[in-house]
Amino acid sequence: MQDPAQFARTAGPSRPTPGPTEQLARSGPAGLVLLALLLAVYLPGFFSIPVVDRDEARFAQASRQMLESLALPAAQRDTRPFERGESGRLIAGHHAGGLAVPMVGERPRLAKPPLIYWLQTASAAVLTAGDPLADRIWHYRVPSLLSAIAACLITWRLGLAMGHARAGWLAAALLGVCPMVVWDAHQARADQLLFALTTATMAALFAVRARSIGRPTSRAWAAPVCFWIALTLGILTKGPVTPMIAALAAATISWVARDWRWLRHTRPLVGLVIAAVLLAPWLVASADAVGAETLARIWLDETLGRSASPKEGHWGPPGYHFVLLALLFWPGSLLTLHALGRAMRRSVALPPPAGPGVTRRARWKARAAGDQHALFLLAWIVPAWLVFEIVGTKLPHYPMPLYPAVALLTAIAVVDLADRVTAPPKPLPPLGGLIIWVLLGIGLTAVAPVAVASLARNPVLAAGATVGALAATGLVLAGAGAARRGRHLRAHALSIGASIALSLNLLQFVLPRTEPLRTTARLAELIGRAPPDAPVASVGYNEDSLTFATRARAVSLRPGSSDDWAASHPGGVLVLPTDAVQPLGWNAIGRVEGLNYSKGDRVDLTVYRRADQSATQTPPQPAPQSAPPEGPP
Repeated sequence: MQDPAQFARTAGPSRPTPGPTEQLARSGPAGLVLLALLLAVYLPGFFSIPVVDRDEARFAQASRQMLESLALPAAQRDTRPFERGESGRLIAGHHAGGLAVPMVGERPRLAKPPLIYWLQTASAAVLTAGDPLADRIWHYRVPSLLSAIAACLITWRLGLAMGHARAGWLAAALLGVCPMVVWDAHQARADQLLFALTTATMAALFAVRARSIGRPTSRAWAAPVCFWIALTLGILTKGPVTPMIAALAAATISWVARDWRWLRHTRPLVGLVIAAVLLAPWLVASADAVGAETLARIWLDETLGRSASPKEGHWGPPGYHFVLLALLFWPGSLLTLHALGRAMRRSVALPPPAGPGVTRRARWKARAAGDQHALFLLAWIVPAWLVFEIVGTKLPHYPMPLYPAVALLTAIAVVDLADRVTAPPKPLPPLGGLIIWVLLGIGLTAVAPVAVASLARNPVLAAGATVGALAATGLVLAGAGAARRGRHLRAHALSIGASIALSLNLLQFVLPRTEPLRTTARLAELIGRAPPDAPVASVGYNEDSLTFATRARAVSLRPGSSDDWAASHPGGVLVLPTDAVQPLGWNAIGRVEGLNYSKGDRVDLTVYRRADQSATQTPPQPAPQSAPPEGPP
């Protein structure tokens, strides 16, 4: 049997000499065009969409309280020490955690490490000039926006390092406009930061691997140092996710290539030093605040607990994420299945049979790495994707750190088809796949904005949404026609245009104006008629957005306990279901009908204040003639 080194492919099939477009895709102007494209889909709605339940409200409120612990005068800080409440839960003053322990109200938020809170706090501090009372929700979204841009730019540069300039640029564009990344870039959560840091970690790991096989793309020490810094910051963002992805990818590459020695180039001792320097101060400070045992128990529950069983009802069957990929990576999903199959065929090189007695098992034992780029990207995707499919808790954004590799494989396949490097025997995509892609595209870019606008029962809003939907539909259909004719680059360009139309239509025009989805914002307007320090209580509407809107003053009450609260808080504000008994001596100052989209429930709420404190307020709002239909956005 031949030596695997004699038949291993270390690069893809022969390509034409790079033309002017390939050179242009490497240039600074190409980066500026990519940045403009990303801003075209991220800025619409960024400043105007109200705080989103539930995670965004929790992250933003914790960062706000962290900012307050630094910026408020000492006399205004609530620094009551940590203790066990009546229910046995750990509680403390709103500002007791400082920079070490994020707090939402009196509750520590230890399930996630603090890096995203530090960045959101810094963002709000800069944008408010250090005044936490002047903050807005978008101040806390800026790190997510910058992280999404960074992840896409790193993806582009990784494509360049692989020798695929146009494919790298296209991959970054497809990644940047897909619904998963666009929606997450509009929210103040940790996921976009994890997305960027994992992409940086894997780009550095690729540079380490490239040097180990004699194709260096960076200086000897730059890649391992960047790898460990990005990986450790990933730990500070969301615990074990980034190390898991990197470790599984490295192990898969080593197993397939039958080469484990290259891992020495990662400089693991240097990594231990970097990890210790970056992690130790926070670990010591947080353990000192709440106790090492408490910290360990929470982390164990957050990692193993989420893996073993669904948390907060977030369940899905195996295959959940793979099925959603077609929608969440649209329009890039047009040729993703083709790209994955192509990469699998090229990533491993098996020797040709030397005779009739040579089994496939023997050939597998003599395998070698085939296309190094395809192998690296598949190792990034496949093992971690299987983990996400197996774990008990499933949320759509969990595999997002794997999307850059999916985008690069897809874009490389698209560019190779355009350059006729590969010639498939049948048209791509198959007709059935193209029909599914078109239906998903129309549903996403046309049906969704019109459906959301219909909740408002506003003819002007519905008309505007319909115009945007028609424009997006035209681009989707034009892209499908180009794909059917084999003009795949044109098909993707047109569908990227449809994604921009979706962002402008849904995020900038429709969502901020759909009143039933602005339940918390409308409640906050009524609550704002009371003094800013007035206590607030709510029955039947206990979403985290209300906590953020009231600066953690709102407390949740059980049904039947509102009378006792009203008696003990005469200067407060009470939010009750409209069909509840009105507290004696309290006046209704307004009524809000809308949707609790976190639960998919219609809500009808009335805001009350004491009669002697609301006599000068605006009279109650008249009730709408009919309630809006149920359903989440």
